[in-house]
Amino acid sequence: NLKTSERFKKVFISPDRTPAEREERRKLVLALKNKINTEPHMFHYLKDGQVCSREHLPRHKAHGQLDDSQSDESLEYVPTSQDLSLLVELQQTFDNFERSIDLRLKKCS
Repeated sequence: NLKTSERFKKVFISPDRTPAEREERRKLVLALKNKINTEPHMFHYLKDGQVCSREHLPRHKAHGQLDDSQSDESLEYVPTSQDLSLLVELQQTFDNFERSIDLRLKKCS
């Protein structure tokens, strides 16, 4: 039993879809494909048994690249907490590396 196993207690195996569920899914996927063809400017996806749509962001805006109407001066980088924690971790790694180099140099001299 996976639930009682310490190693596999978080594993969930999804049962196969029934023929009725497969048919419903097939219809949803067809509806999704039709929506993609009729409204290519939107982003479409399946959620909770429905075809959902939202505004599609151009790739350059999604990845933070500038378009022709923006300049470098109009954008200000604001670091997130994840960015700051990554910087702290990087600084600690660098400090440890620097200490190990110093120790090795002392041993050699």
